[in-house]
Amino acid sequence: MVPVSPETIAAARKLKTSAVADLLTSQYASVYRIAYALSGRWDVGRGIARFVLARSVRFMPKWDPDDDPANWFHRFTIMTSRRSAKHRAEPKKDVLVEQAIDVDGEYVAFVAALRHLEPQQREAFLLHVGERLNDRYAALAMDCSTEAAHNHLHSAEKNLRLVAGPSMNMLTQKLADAYMHLTPADDSVIPAVNRVVFRQVRLRRALRLILRLVQLAIVATLIWAGWWLYHSVRR
Repeated sequence: MVPVSPETIAAARKLKTSAVADLLTSQYASVYRIAYALSGRWDVGRGIARFVLARSVRFMPKWDPDDDPANWFHRFTIMTSRRSAKHRAEPKKDVLVEQAIDVDGEYVAFVAALRHLEPQQREAFLLHVGERLNDRYAALAMDCSTEAAHNHLHSAEKNLRLVAGPSMNMLTQKLADAYMHLTPADDSVIPAVNRVVFRQVRLRRALRLILRLVQLAIVATLIWAGWWLYHSVRR
């Protein structure tokens, strides 16, 4: 993740286009990884990520200046993913299966077991193994206490070990490697971010300017109509 300076965050809160682009670029990869991994599907994950990135621009002016933007992106991606949970991935077409190396039945069963965990257990496990978040940051992302995040992770590992047995570490590492392969290609980031900035910042500003011009035109018309009516009555 590319570090973002406090100055960039402050400028992004004022919707300065270059700062918004820099901030979105810094969070782009993790948003897509989390969305893909939690949904297990390319189409659903892509929809989640696009929604999160677009909505983030609307929320930027309201952000706490002392908060790390990554916390908002992680949390909002997870909240959005929960609303998309009904769209399940087929075991052999799961993105964590398709992106893995040397896939066998044992690994497919491991990913299937992950999908059958309680949602917060699955979230805690993927955030820990994939994004390398500790209990505190996982708790912020999942909107729960640090203790709860730790317990969810512990329960996930316990339940997955029942399926994986002595292969637990090997399968977990294979999943972690597959997770990192969910990262979008570098050459796709800038064009995608620019589209978001255009639609959510530049286009909105243009529409706002047009609206103001229309309002001014209406006011001018009313003033002229009032002036014309006043002089018509005096005649």
